[in-house]
Amino acid sequence: SAAVEVLDRFLEEGKLVSTKGRVSDQNWSYTAHRPGTWKIPLVLLVDENSASASEIVAGALTDHRRATVVGRKTYGKWSVQSIFPIRGSTGLRLTTAKFYSPQGNTYGKIGIKPTITVEKDELQTAMYGASREQKLAADSDIKRGLQILQRQYAVTP
Repeated sequence: SAAVEVLDRFLEEGKLVSTKGRVSDQNWSYTAHRPGTWKIPLVLLVDENSASASEIVAGALTDHRRATVVGRKTYGKWSVQSIFPIRGSTGLRLTTAKFYSPQGNTYGKIGIKPTITVEKDELQTAMYGASREQKLAADSDIKRGLQILQRQYAVTP
């Protein structure tokens, strides 16, 4: 999955994510296996729109204490869904398993709480018509993430 590929770049060893399902063929465990991972400071920005693969990444990086997670609580979609064909091009989508973080946590319907919470800026909402650069400059999550990197790792933008 995309989440496992991303995590493999930042975690050298250990469990990344697992699934437990209604039937045993839905039970999987994924571990890091790529030598030469990127050993760089990492701040991960999340909010209420972070779901599925991005939550798996946040969960693993949190459990392995590999990143500082900044922003707002994630969406909370920690379920595996399968599509069962019915007829023609129609199908039925059912939840068949749940995802679990390396420490065995599942954040379904509750989301992941960031290490550092940053509230949504009213200014950011008001700037709907602003340019991309202006929006990024006003983004409180990005500002806070950069402050953390600068303080912890003496990095200048």
